Amino acid sequence: MKKCDIQPEAVVWLVRDSIRLADNPSLLAAVQEAQQHGISLIPLACLGPSRWAGRQFGLARAGKVWRRFRIEALLDLKSELELQASTLWISSEEVVDTINTISETISVRCVVTDLPLATEESLENAALVNASYRVIEVETDELFNKAQLPFPLDELPPTFSKFRRVIEKKSAINPPTPLGIPKLPLVPEQLRSNPPKWLAQLEIERLPSQTHLIGGREAGLRYWHGYLESGALSHYKETRNAFEGLYQSSYLSPWLAHGCLSAREIWADILDYERKHGGNESTYWLRFELLWREFFHWYSRVSDWTLFRKSGPEARDVAGDQSDKRFQRWVAGATGCDIVDAAMRELQITGWMSNRARQLVASQLIYEMNLDWRLGAAYFESQLVDYDVASNWGNWAYIAGVGPDPRGGRVFNLDEQARRYDPQGVYRQRWLSV
Repeated sequence: MKKCDIQPEAVVWLVRDSIRLADNPSLLAAVQEAQQHGISLIPLACLGPSRWAGRQFGLARAGKVWRRFRIEALLDLKSELELQASTLWISSEEVVDTINTISETISVRCVVTDLPLATEESLENAALVNASYRVIEVETDELFNKAQLPFPLDELPPTFSKFRRVIEKKSAINPPTPLGIPKLPLVPEQLRSNPPKWLAQLEIERLPSQTHLIGGREAGLRYWHGYLESGALSHYKETRNAFEGLYQSSYLSPWLAHGCLSAREIWADILDYERKHGGNESTYWLRFELLWREFFHWYSRVSDWTLFRKSGPEARDVAGDQSDKRFQRWVAGATGCDIVDAAMRELQITGWMSNRARQLVASQLIYEMNLDWRLGAAYFESQLVDYDVASNWGNWAYIAGVGPDPRGGRVFNLDEQARRYDPQGVYRQRWLSV
């Protein structure tokens, strides 16, 4: 039971997929709310069972690599906050239960968090409202907020090409200047003197990282600055389809998906790089990919629950069943198609797969194995270190022909793709041997 008359008051900043201090509108809104009323700020992240629980098709929501990356990111944020005389409480309980526990000693004036993309987080916010908490949802992780779009959201262009053309013609492509780190209100004395034991209750799997992908803003900035200093951005368009190799792709998606870095920051850095080193098709192409991410985020908001139905947002009839036997062959990397099997084994071990490989394994599952595309989307959700609900489900719907693709799906010649992008078979040999 929430006790509304307890003093002192505090604002809860609920951290979800914006795990950073810089350029974080939800944090800024929480700080402003706390400062306006002269009260404390409680930074909070909740990793209750529902964050890992099974979803449709019996697949877990988050795999081991995603969990490792998320914990690393949260601990990095905790260290950042402590440098600002604050801290981050990481709860092993569900959101409502956690805030109910806080409210037993501190009156929660409101909960400030990101505007959700995921259904589960929308339901969490609704549960908080039902428990009589005021919830402030803030647009946080897009290049543009809704007011900056050159069209009403219900008139979102139906394809990426049309979206991009309208955005580039009618919007100020330069995103807002990244927000700095605000001065943070103190945490409540009651929590400082008697901190909850939530973090100790978490079962954190410390997996050795199989890649350079380490969670947290510090690691993300270190990688991104190294990428820029290497000059790889000037060749991005030519190398981005490589199956593996440091700096071949940008590898930014894990830090963007967990919100360790913001799309606005990356965009601004690309523009700065172009001013210093000159722009070309490659530097533009990385901004082009950020616009793809932007499109899928808005497409997800417009589509809502229809993004997860078999017929997709476009309500198109598609084939595909849910044969467990065929699906398990695909999952295990035992389909007999070398390039697909190699990519699936890489995913199992590292939580990563290149964008080109993702398209190929999706094409095989949908068009050669005749399986329900949602099986693949749900499996990716359970495995990818860079899982993002909008990008993942939007891309799968796109390949399946039930999303924003006017061509009605993308079918790839797998043998041709292997010869083109792995001509010496190095990638296949590496992962088929594990």
